[in-house]
Amino acid sequence: MEWHELSKEYFEIEKGKLRSPLEGVVVLDASFASPSATFASSLLAEMGAEVIKIEPPEGDDLRKLSPFGEFYFDGIGLPFIVEGRNKEFITLNLERKEGREIFRRLAMHADVVIESFKPGWMDSMGIGYRQLSELNPGLIWVSFSAYGSFGEKAKKFANVPDSNLFGISMSAYMEASRELPEAGEPYNLPTAPGFWMATNIAGVFASAGVVLALYYRLKSGKGQMIDISSLDAMVHIAPGIFWSHAHNEPLFVGVLPLDYAVFPYAFWKIKDGYVFASGFTDPNFRALITQLGVEELFEKYPNVFARIKLENQKVLYQELAERFEQLTFAELTQRMLEWREQEKEGVAVYMKITTPKEVLEENYWKERGDFRDMEINGETIKVIEPVWRLSKTPLKLKWLAKKIGEDNAFVYKKYLGLAGKDLEELRRESLI
Repeated sequence: MEWHELSKEYFEIEKGKLRSPLEGVVVLDASFASPSATFASSLLAEMGAEVIKIEPPEGDDLRKLSPFGEFYFDGIGLPFIVEGRNKEFITLNLERKEGREIFRRLAMHADVVIESFKPGWMDSMGIGYRQLSELNPGLIWVSFSAYGSFGEKAKKFANVPDSNLFGISMSAYMEASRELPEAGEPYNLPTAPGFWMATNIAGVFASAGVVLALYYRLKSGKGQMIDISSLDAMVHIAPGIFWSHAHNEPLFVGVLPLDYAVFPYAFWKIKDGYVFASGFTDPNFRALITQLGVEELFEKYPNVFARIKLENQKVLYQELAERFEQLTFAELTQRMLEWREQEKEGVAVYMKITTPKEVLEENYWKERGDFRDMEINGETIKVIEPVWRLSKTPLKLKWLAKKIGEDNAFVYKKYLGLAGKDLEELRRESLI
């Protein structure tokens, strides 16, 4: 059987009959108004963990967020609807002593606790990692904050919440993502991506940390604390920003189309939009300019060092731009494929810069099963399936966010044996 068909068969499985990777792991997500923590628990829920989202009786503030004040579903904003996937929702007032006692009891049944309060607040309330790990030695504790749990800034700015803009601005990402100064305003202003980049990346690192901690616990029987900041996460994924500065030879990094490390490695305008193109090494550069029909440029820029100089990049970029504007993406792709079929030396790469609408219309995503339509309150929402594909322990998308406290009866009965009159009393006391 041809490989592409065989590999597809590995993932065409009856998911309902297979266990998920983290099945049986109990996660208490006690975070509040934290996209990072919410995304982390979403990933763990996809992996099969039983994630219990603990909200104050009035609900998490993230429920109120939605693009331009639209796209609400039964009063719940679109981001929270999606990030509430596979979770159970309960309410609990941690401001009250009685509520903290209930949390302590729940934590005895948990494998993981996720929180995003002011560093040290839960500890001061007697329900932090220090206290609960004594009662539950296998407990894994994930703490989200702006500057982490220790250090001078962690103490001085403890009241500053973590956020996406904090992560991308304080990590130098925004500054490094501007054009070169001569581009002029507004092109050389600091730039931010149009999505929650820093908080989502922090969430990915946190979920990976939980998996590592669970593996360590298998061998040792002991839990541990995981300290996460979106600032740390952003610095970790963009080390190239700091390399030259660390060696006292500061370069202005900047965003494409010019690059401090590789060139050509940029985007150009073409007849039907924009294209990203790459041809860095000498063979690859020769392939690129030959396919563009300007092979004479190789005499002018015969090696990597001739192309990487900033002043040469600026000239070469414009020389290539004149040719790119005459071609469509289909023409570029055809030339690239013919070059490869003829087994000529060098690889030039062209990628269409697509719009979100084009992504949704592209058949690739349908073949891969990346998007899925789900119904909530009679309306259809397009959501993204889990990115990790495991053939034996598949990740699953089961449901979207629920109403505030919808699972109170189920969770409190399952773990604490509380039901009926017990829950009514807790409601009267504003504890749930």
